[in-house]
Amino acid sequence: MLTSRDAIPFLYSVNISLLANGTGSSTLVLGIDSDFELYGFEARTSQDIDLANPRTAATSQPDLFTIFITDTSTGRALMTQPAFRSQICSNSTQNFTPEGVRIRFPRQEQFQFDFVNLTAAALDIQFSLRGYKIFNPAVA
Repeated sequence: MLTSRDAIPFLYSVNISLLANGTGSSTLVLGIDSDFELYGFEARTSQDIDLANPRTAATSQPDLFTIFITDTSTGRALMTQPAFRSQICSNSTQNFTPEGVRIRFPRQEQFQFDFVNLTAAALDIQFSLRGYKIFNPAVA
């Protein structure tokens, strides 16, 4: 059984700025100190909240971008085609959608994230992997 000393909540994130209808890629290397157990994905964008009125969430357009994720350590794609944000992250007011099964990745696993901006405006995206760092995988 894992204890609080063996696992801590952790968020790996990539940030990217895309031009209107633009594309871009970002890479992520997991830490050397532990395995990572993925619970789900989360995304926030510069268009989610109206800065003039922070209480207003832009819920009418959750699919502001698509994403394609590749595990570059193994060469495996995590999907067959680019996914809309709402398919893996829910909508902009419910950013986190948990996976049904915990997925464990080893230390220093590398990912590439390919984004497509579906809007006619510039878009800043923070895309995160939410889960736990596992410091004692032999016990888990």
